[in-house]
Amino acid sequence: MNRYASIGARMRKTGILVDREEQEAMRGRVREIITGGPTYGEIRDGLRSLGFQAKEDKPALAIWESSDYELFVMVHINPESGRLRDYEVKTFEEMEGYE
Repeated sequence: MNRYASIGARMRKTGILVDREEQEAMRGRVREIITGGPTYGEIRDGLRSLGFQAKEDKPALAIWESSDYELFVMVHINPESGRLRDYEVKTFEEMEGYE
């Protein structure tokens, strides 16, 4: 997890202020996409449509980020079943705590 926290720390230093209400609204949209999309392809398409950029685009561990909303998304897909195993949506600020 430390590897991903360092990315968040670097991104946080941009000094861009994010509206917390907008950030939380986007977090909710991301959760809807992830829980509503049974395949990684659908999750990927949904995240792209929201402007997220892939840092790691592998279903077993995918990491996406939005610098506009200062959000990280980590998606874990079970390689055997192709179904969602776990996911996290965290702010850059929350990721700094993992350092």
